[in-house]
Amino acid sequence: MTIRRFDVIGKDASSVPEFIEHVALAAEERPHHVASAALPVVHMRPPLERAGECRADCVGSAGLSVGSQRQIKVFCDMIESEYKAAQLGSFRAQYVICPHVDPIRRHDDTIVYRRFSCAGFVLEAYLAAGIHILLTDLARVPPVGLETLKTQYARFAQVLDSPRVRDEFGIGGDGPWPVVLAGYVLNALARPEKEIRTTPYLARAGDEFFPPRRPGPSGPGP
Repeated sequence: MTIRRFDVIGKDASSVPEFIEHVALAAEERPHHVASAALPVVHMRPPLERAGECRADCVGSAGLSVGSQRQIKVFCDMIESEYKAAQLGSFRAQYVICPHVDPIRRHDDTIVYRRFSCAGFVLEAYLAAGIHILLTDLARVPPVGLETLKTQYARFAQVLDSPRVRDEFGIGGDGPWPVVLAGYVLNALARPEKEIRTTPYLARAGDEFFPPRRPGPSGPGP
């Protein structure tokens, strides 16, 4: 596969084939990358990693220009600076599940830093480059249950049973919740470049998989 700098890398869940567990930004160009091999990425793991690594099971591209790549780098620099200035004591303080981005503000409404999900970090990075990939209004996002979230956030699967932890991550109560899942980002990018740049994608049930699996009368299907 061909990967350009700041293309979106998708990693499948180990427990469910083609369920996208994580998305990240490719840190460098790879003209002949071997599918499912790891490569350098910038991502919200958490914590934010500027020199991370992620397996690339699939890739989404908006055909970024050099100027767009520069704007995304500026965004990444800014978020890193926010975290350093805030001197956060825990990597979980950088992370949220719902909404996809959560600005933490001072009493005067000034943003101190922002919390992200992995998908949220990617979406906001592209938005900084003027590319609105996905509709994220919570009223338009498909609601999902706890078991889906445990697959999506496998790293936190055991602790998501705790109401306190769910509250911390923005998913209070018993659900379902309108969470922007990683797979939505890849499906949003699986469109012509002009459409990606002019029309934000409306996620549907089944877009947590890539390629998507639309629910049918007997359950999820292609």
